[in-house]
Amino acid sequence: MKENYVYPARIKCDGNICQIKFLDFPDMILIEETTREEAICSAQKSLALEILDYESNNRELPVPNERETDVVYIHIWMPYFRTAAKEIYVKKNVTIPQRLDILAKKGKVNYSAALVKGIKLELGIKDEIQDEHED
Repeated sequence: MKENYVYPARIKCDGNICQIKFLDFPDMILIEETTREEAICSAQKSLALEILDYESNNRELPVPNERETDVVYIHIWMPYFRTAAKEIYVKKNVTIPQRLDILAKKGKVNYSAALVKGIKLELGIKDEIQDEHED
């Protein structure tokens, strides 16, 4: 696996909207942000997720188009994004009501997954990278 990728993208800023479209990934959605900097940052995250998807499905990545003009080049350093996509788990002991334990065992509930979902719901957290890989 490569560590660095650089792909061209076309950026168009009009008023309060900056849009970025990758030339070599026609199926990727158009990235829209309010500033050029935010658009480039979002483009990096989107491209990293797309590359991770290609890698996890053993798909060959497209060769970057180097003949285009009037483009920006989006650089991705994959070790950062691969690390961000991995969860590091810590062990916690919890106490729950016995009736819930009985029902959870009958329902074959994964306690760790249920606790993570509950904490994320309580905090209003949506983890973009992890959620992409759970689909």
